[in-house]
Amino acid sequence: MDPVTLRALEWPALLERIAAHTASLAGAERLRATEPCPALETARALAARTRDAVALDALGEALPLRDFPDVRESLVRAQKGGTLSGHELIGIARLLAVSHAVRLFADERRERFPALFDAVASEARLDALERSLVAALEPDGTVSDAASPALREARVRVRDAREALKERLEGCLKTHADVLQGRYYTERDGRYVLPVRSDAHLRVEGIVLGSSASGGTLFVEPREATEHGNRLKLRLADVEREEERVLAELTRGVAQQREALERAFDAALEADRLAALALWARTAKAEVVEPDAGDAIDLQEVRHPLLVSTGIAVVPNDVRVGGGRALVISGPNAGGKTVALKCLGLAVWMARAGIPIPCATGSRVGWFSEVLADVGDEQSLERSLSTFSAHVTRLAEIVRRSAPGTLVLLDEVASGTDPEEGAALAAAVLEAITARGAAAAVTTHYERLKELAALPGPLENASVAFDFERMEPTFRLTLGVPGPSSALAVAARFGLEPSVLERAHALLPDRAREREEAVKRLEAERSALERERAELRGELALAAAARADIERERDRAVTEANAELGREARELTSVVRAARTEVREARQRLRSAGLEPAALRDAERAVSRAATHVALGGTLERHERASAEQRRGKAETPPAPPLLAVGATVRVKKTGTLATVEAAPERGSIRLRAGAVRLTLSLDDVEPAKGGSPRGNTPKPMPRARTRATTLAAAVRTPTNTLDLRGTRVDEALGRLDAFLDVMLGEGEPLGFVLHGHGTGAIKAAVREHLAASSYIEQSRAAEPDEGGDAFTVFWLRD
Repeated sequence: MDPVTLRALEWPALLERIAAHTASLAGAERLRATEPCPALETARALAARTRDAVALDALGEALPLRDFPDVRESLVRAQKGGTLSGHELIGIARLLAVSHAVRLFADERRERFPALFDAVASEARLDALERSLVAALEPDGTVSDAASPALREARVRVRDAREALKERLEGCLKTHADVLQGRYYTERDGRYVLPVRSDAHLRVEGIVLGSSASGGTLFVEPREATEHGNRLKLRLADVEREEERVLAELTRGVAQQREALERAFDAALEADRLAALALWARTAKAEVVEPDAGDAIDLQEVRHPLLVSTGIAVVPNDVRVGGGRALVISGPNAGGKTVALKCLGLAVWMARAGIPIPCATGSRVGWFSEVLADVGDEQSLERSLSTFSAHVTRLAEIVRRSAPGTLVLLDEVASGTDPEEGAALAAAVLEAITARGAAAAVTTHYERLKELAALPGPLENASVAFDFERMEPTFRLTLGVPGPSSALAVAARFGLEPSVLERAHALLPDRAREREEAVKRLEAERSALERERAELRGELALAAAARADIERERDRAVTEANAELGREARELTSVVRAARTEVREARQRLRSAGLEPAALRDAERAVSRAATHVALGGTLERHERASAEQRRGKAETPPAPPLLAVGATVRVKKTGTLATVEAAPERGSIRLRAGAVRLTLSLDDVEPAKGGSPRGNTPKPMPRARTRATTLAAAVRTPTNTLDLRGTRVDEALGRLDAFLDVMLGEGEPLGFVLHGHGTGAIKAAVREHLAASSYIEQSRAAEPDEGGDAFTVFWLRD
């Protein structure tokens, strides 16, 4: 990265703003060190993983991160044979907990977000190391009693020795109470002592281990406590040795996994970086823009990222420039010209670094390997360079380095000298830069440069506007139009005396005054058009909202109508089921009385015919479906051709079978009977028969009645006589089976199939038991292998 451009674009300040979103100090350090990728494919990979993180954050599924330490120095020391402290080891455990949580989170979403998983994956074998560290250490890094049985026993002995020592010291307090400064004991250099008056210390036998600042108190370890103190010291040494052994053992485990731990640390750092970028994208309303191989930038509604992060309202602008072309931005000072320049440069670097850009979807950023800027005052007293000299020196370097894939940003190009010569120099510099294939954007107040940009060629005008009514800049960038500098208006805004401004206006050449008036008129017209456009956008938004309200109201009305129809259907179904129950009970009473049930069968048929109207696929459902289709504006089914009328004979194209039309065609399909089999086919699959009828006979209704001795119809399975109950619960399955029987009875079907599958066998058992107990079923059995096998149950209905 060019150091002058780095300072000019304030890249470190941008990274600092984003780093504030990290969870760890190490993650913030990595983010601050971000640089644009040197290769296009690497930049695209970074954009892919950032896009995954941003998408997850938008779904409310942010990466599970918390603070973790920088463990790199500890890993190096462990590899060299040093023993890590408990604090360092528990820090490694915290890192492993973070990398473990991140790995599980990414693995659960691996299919949807593969780039994120690849970026933050760590090794599962580290989980065992994490468990061993957590089991052996307390959260503050202290070695736990659970670390080893020997340590637990040593600490028990220490507690016993300390209690014995304290008991002996309590006795000494009573014995020597008259020579003590207070009734307490304390600790000096790891030994327990009594506060003895300095004038009476000879009355207490023991070792003097210190004195107070005034010298009035001597701290004496009494002879009676010395042996107990020695015993405590020895047992504390046993604890320290065992703790050191545990820490050394844990450190060896860390050293053995050093490479995997370094990868886990990198994965945690990358997860922290991506989470910070996702949070930045959310707060800045930024988009991930993947760089392409072109040499053009087209930013839609871009906002300067540093201004966005301050929380102030930023005017979005469209900015575009391409290789071999230069954008000449003019307009008043403090109007946003330099901001537009910096947006272009920062957007290039952000796209190369995988950082979301505050712009609209659809923005494009080409591949620019180098960004060269000259923004601000580069005066150098050490090199004896004036502002203009430093500027020209920088221009010379930029022209020399310009090439395809270079973006050049020049603020006030060739300013600080004679206006005519400066304008000529600026034009020549831009011609040289664009001729070498570089893309450029410059700001200027030179009228000559604006005039050249208005002519066909590599230069294009753009301007920021000044609101003369409110006397303030609009910060709105307009492409294709030059803008006036409005120096007098800006001076008035910043408090220059009116008399001075009037004199300056009088000194302006006539041409300049005419140009200023023309610009004011153009700006006023443009502002009026902008207001009208905004009003139109508002009206369109209101119209869209009204249309959405109408659609919601229509959907609500349809939903309520369907709910009402469903309620009525359920009520009617309940009535039919109740009637069928009464008929079944009457049949049982008649049979027990030995009476002929012929009349009762007629009543059963009447109930079944009523049931067909409310059953699944019955009249009521077809009416509801047709009503819904009509509401959606579907066309009515055209009338059937005369040759396909009810009772006509048709031929099935694929098999040549003759069949009788049972119902008029509906929605491109037709219902047929071929012998004892009913089937529904597409109209494209049948054709009118050229004479004859099924089996060579004139079509006529088939007799329905048969005696018990009549042979059962052949079990032929078709889509219309098969009920699929797979995936349902028992209660739901039996309800659908009853409804299916209603339809079959009402339409006079002789047999049917139930597809229940195998599964746990609960549905199959319930269906077969239900059919065996039904008074409407003549016979039921498992389907033969050529009929579908045990996954089906076939049944025959009684006449």
